[in-house]
Amino acid sequence: MRRSLTGLAGALTLAAALSACGGGVSKTEFVTKADGACGTGNGALGAVAKPSNLPELATAAGTIATTVDTQVAELRKVNPPGDDKAVVTGLTGALAEVATPARALQEAAGKSDDKVTAQAANDLKAKADAAAVQAKAYGLTACGTGLQAPVTTVFEGSRTVLKAAFVARAESLCTAANKKVDALPSPTSLASFARTATSYLVIEEKLFADIRALPVPPGDEAVVADMLAAQDKVIAKDKELQAAAQARNQAAFDRLDDEETTLVTAANSKFDAYGLKSCGTLSQF
Repeated sequence: MRRSLTGLAGALTLAAALSACGGGVSKTEFVTKADGACGTGNGALGAVAKPSNLPELATAAGTIATTVDTQVAELRKVNPPGDDKAVVTGLTGALAEVATPARALQEAAGKSDDKVTAQAANDLKAKADAAAVQAKAYGLTACGTGLQAPVTTVFEGSRTVLKAAFVARAESLCTAANKKVDALPSPTSLASFARTATSYLVIEEKLFADIRALPVPPGDEAVVADMLAAQDKVIAKDKELQAAAQARNQAAFDRLDDEETTLVTAANSKFDAYGLKSCGTLSQF
C-alpha cells in the first residue's frame, strides 16, 4: 500500500509539472506551430496588389479581414505554454482586432465614403502595427509581423485613391473661387481696396474652410495641415492689409503688402507641391 501511495504521489507531481508547462508544450514548439498557422494566410495576403480605386480597396480590405479571422481561429487551436497563456491570449487578441478596421474599411470604400475610409485606413495600420509589436516581442515572425507589408500596401493604396479625390475636389473649389474673385472690381485706391477686400475675404475664408472640411488622405494629415496653416497666415495678413487701407495708412499698407507677398509665395509652393496649382500659383489667393 505504501509503495502504491508513493507512486501516486509521483504521478501527481509529474502531472502538475506538465500542467505548469502548458501540457509539455515549449515556447519554441508553440512559436513554430503558431507561425505555421499564420504563414498560409500571409502567403495569400502577399498577392494583394496596391488598390487603385475604391472597389479594389474594398476587396483588398475584405481579404485582410477574412485572412486575419482565419489566422486567429487557427492560432487559438495551438496550445500555448502554461506560463505564457496570458501573453499569448493578449497577442492573439491584438491580432484579432485587426479584422475590425479592415471590415470598416471594406464597408466604407464600398460605399464611397471617403471620410470613413480615411479613418478606417488609419485604424487598420495602427492595429496591424500594434499586433506586430506584440507578436515580434514574443518571437513570432509570421503572426502579426507578416501582416504589416500587406496592410501597408493597402494603406498606401487608400492614400493614393483618397488623395486623387481630395485634389480634384479642392481644385474645383479653388477654380470656382478664383472666378468669383475675378469678378470683383479692381481697387484704384486704399478706400476702394478696403471695400473690395471685404468681399474678397468672404470668398477666401469660405474657400479654405471648405477645403479644410474635405476628407484628408490617410498619412497626409501633417502635410495638409501645414499647407492650410500657411494659408491661414496669408488670410491673417489680408485682414491686416484691409485694416491699413481702412485707416488710409499707405506706409503700413506697403509694408504689409511686402510681407504678404512672402507669405503667399510660401503657401503657393506648398499647394503646388501637393498638386493644387489652382489653389497655389494659379490662384488669386
